[in-house]
Amino acid sequence: MPVRKVSNRGGNAIGRFPSTKMKRMIAFESLLERDFIYLLDYDPAVEWFEEQPLSIEYLHEGKLLHYTPDFHLLEDSQHALVECKPERFVETEENRRKFGVAQEWCQRHGWEFRVVTEQQIRSGFRLQNVKLLAQYARQKVDSAIRSNIFASLQEAKTDISLQALAQVIGSPVAASIFCLAYQHEISLALDQAPISGTTIVSRSLRKEGGR
Repeated sequence: MPVRKVSNRGGNAIGRFPSTKMKRMIAFESLLERDFIYLLDYDPAVEWFEEQPLSIEYLHEGKLLHYTPDFHLLEDSQHALVECKPERFVETEENRRKFGVAQEWCQRHGWEFRVVTEQQIRSGFRLQNVKLLAQYARQKVDSAIRSNIFASLQEAKTDISLQALAQVIGSPVAASIFCLAYQHEISLALDQAPISGTTIVSRSLRKEGGR
């Protein structure tokens, strides 16, 4: 559980994210952290994650200081500490010192340390599309519609678009498709363009990754 509460002492945005993966509210203290949580909650390679996970003590100029990374996650059975930071702040003297301390701590414990910026989190269309799917994460999917979706994808001899799938089934199924995609029961192309009627839908043979 978090070792400290999030703070908006610097005027940053704070809030809580309703995680379907962790089945609890995840606290964030910046909009960049919130966007990263969207990706963590969706990514099937991430087994679990927590915010403000631990505090690392270190000495600097004779003073005992503490650094608390933003997240601890388990991804593909590998532990990692992750810091979300706007790119313009990554190379400040203070942050280089903190990140160096975290890197050394992780090396001693067999973990990884990562710094992720808006370039990794917000580039391309993935975040935008994951946010759309997340709106339907708790959608109830009718069993008959589910069966029809799977049958249609199984019978399709070529790639099938979202619009074409809806026409084959003969009913409005976007909400059901988005829910099944968020749960990785089917796959949508998320990286190349915003989700639309031309987005390709396929039966998910393995869980889709991507960070």
